[in-house]
Amino acid sequence: MKILDATAGCRGIWYQKNHPYVTFMDKRNGLYDSKTENVKFKQRRRFKIKPNVVADWTKTIPFDNDTFDMVIFDPPFTTGTIGCKKNNFVTQYEVLNKTTWESDLRFGISELFRVLKPDGFFIFKWAELSIKIDKVLKLFPYRPLYGSQMGTRNHLYWIVFIKNRPEKPLLEG
Repeated sequence: MKILDATAGCRGIWYQKNHPYVTFMDKRNGLYDSKTENVKFKQRRRFKIKPNVVADWTKTIPFDNDTFDMVIFDPPFTTGTIGCKKNNFVTQYEVLNKTTWESDLRFGISELFRVLKPDGFFIFKWAELSIKIDKVLKLFPYRPLYGSQMGTRNHLYWIVFIKNRPEKPLLEG
């Protein structure tokens, strides 16, 4: 089993932050200080981002076709238009470019499906802070298999795709 976390950051979603099946990828590498202070403790939070592979999902990534059984993609999901440029959110997750977000996501999704094996699972996380999920789902080459809305306002989505084999299309319902 080979898993790629294409936007690992500080590995915040992981219980096993060093699992041997997982390749943690991020374009950043190092220690990053938050932009805002924790009022309770009068200090800034420090984020440690130490990927196994330093690479940017908006560019060609350094893996062969059909390498991974599962890809996890938790990209930035805001263009910064909600006034979040001064907080920990941006330090930890970054923001999408306001003018190129659609082409950046389309390319990144395509690139990540390229390295996913046929019949592999693609796990996608999105929050509707600046961009509606319907706009983003149009950028995928496959229809979602299943997913879940969560959060206090149901703005957070976890969605699962399968990379279909061309000779074995999935049934549409």
